[in-house]
Amino acid sequence: MDSLMVNMDFLADLEQFEVFSNLSAKKMKEYLPSFYFRSYKKNQVLYMQGDPRDKIFFLLDGYVMFERSSEEGNMLYLDFIKKNQMFPYGGIFKDEVYKDSAIALTDVYLYFIQASVLEELLKSQPKALLHIIAKLSDILTLHQRRVQQILLPHSTDRVLQSLHFLMDDLGEKHGGEIVIPCPLTAACISKISGTTRETVSLLMNELKRAGIISVESKIITVHQPDYFRNIK
Repeated sequence: MDSLMVNMDFLADLEQFEVFSNLSAKKMKEYLPSFYFRSYKKNQVLYMQGDPRDKIFFLLDGYVMFERSSEEGNMLYLDFIKKNQMFPYGGIFKDEVYKDSAIALTDVYLYFIQASVLEELLKSQPKALLHIIAKLSDILTLHQRRVQQILLPHSTDRVLQSLHFLMDDLGEKHGGEIVIPCPLTAACISKISGTTRETVSLLMNELKRAGIISVESKIITVHQPDYFRNIK
């Protein structure tokens, strides 16, 4: 394939990411040789917690799951990345190792760039740097919300709030319904909500019987989104 065509494809892909939205085409073309395309199969590991933080990723398609564990192996954190998102944001300009493990939840397609090269680019682009700061602020707000959720005394409330979070973060509107196209197991939701898998399964079965949600091949469709939005 003609190298100019390849570069234009790369450029069109990368312009989908907010961090690059204010960069000139000239500046982007200058850095194109530093980006590399890669695909991962479902369940492949992109990097492990504690690995050298040497790459930043830009997800074109698919879903990636973050996991963080204690030294004893206990799950501390679980999160998801969807397409057109850069990751990881945390630790930029600072961390020497990854704080989480990143695992392909589906087949994924992405670009990556060396962290040091991206940080060099950001230092010369104030608008891109402001985007990073704003995104980190959003992530902090999200984490505060999730901490409040974990502190809820009743396990069923934690599961409902987790489903609400997943609906808002990963959901796609289809008419009056919301589909969460990321395949989610009861085990995943139990880790997010700090409950048992049995509690999640029981509550989700109740929600299915009530016609609030349906689940097919691990894909959740929310038929009554206001049910979750009205939860206090």
